[in-house]
Amino acid sequence: MTTIEKAETDILAIVTKWSWLLLVVMTATCSFFGSTGFGLGVAAGGLIALGNNFWLRSILERILIQQRADARSYAIARYILRLTISGIIIVALMKFGINIAGLLVGLSTLVITIITVSVFLSLSDKGEKSS
Repeated sequence: MTTIEKAETDILAIVTKWSWLLLVVMTATCSFFGSTGFGLGVAAGGLIALGNNFWLRSILERILIQQRADARSYAIARYILRLTISGIIIVALMKFGINIAGLLVGLSTLVITIITVSVFLSLSDKGEKSS
């Protein structure tokens, strides 16, 4: 395994670890400096985002490992199911009075982590090119 292959396989672990860390820090910070409702919104949004990420990963791994003949329809059906369940959860949270701004911040945790890790990996490359 070359360094590049190892780095590519470690990216998911890095993003996962930092996403959980960011979620905990953001939830604690928002609860401490803001309101408890805002902190709960951040926690709920982050859990939805990370749960969706893990669910998507398991669907894609299942498709790739099983080499399904109907991979496209299987992926589309699971995608629609995943989005529907996420939407139902978000609407239910809004009906229960969850802080919407906190929910949006929490939903952004994975995006923030992916962008940060991508920028860090791009800058740490220092112009080295693989052959």
